[in-house]
Amino acid sequence: MGMNRKFRKLLNEQLQGMTVGDIMETNVITINEDATLEQLYSLISEYHHPGYPVVNKENKIAGVISYKDLFRVKREDWNRIRVKERMSTRLVCVSSGDSVIEAVEKMTEEDIGRLLVMEDDKLVGIFRVALLWMVR
Repeated sequence: MGMNRKFRKLLNEQLQGMTVGDIMETNVITINEDATLEQLYSLISEYHHPGYPVVNKENKIAGVISYKDLFRVKREDWNRIRVKERMSTRLVCVSSGDSVIEAVEKMTEEDIGRLLVMEDDKLVGIFRVALLWMVR
């Protein structure tokens, strides 16, 4: 798919030289893979983020889950279905040193709204498209 030329030009002008580390969120809220979808709903209601990294018992990243995954399940089943049953295990990641422009291109190509920021297999932040509107 890719970015259109006007958007790419705007990004280059406004965000040239900025890295993911410059604007990523470092206080990342995660959810345990054994949590219920009801608990995910509570997290979404409290923090208003549309998706969350999922951690396992060892506190390692196991996947990601979003409100889209939640609402694909009947409401009456939210208390019995675990996050690990609905999460995506396909992780799309960047590092804090990657350019913001490359990160946005990756998000556009993958059609996703957030990237996990990883350093040596450790989650150090999250990069959301919404963060771009707060820059400059």
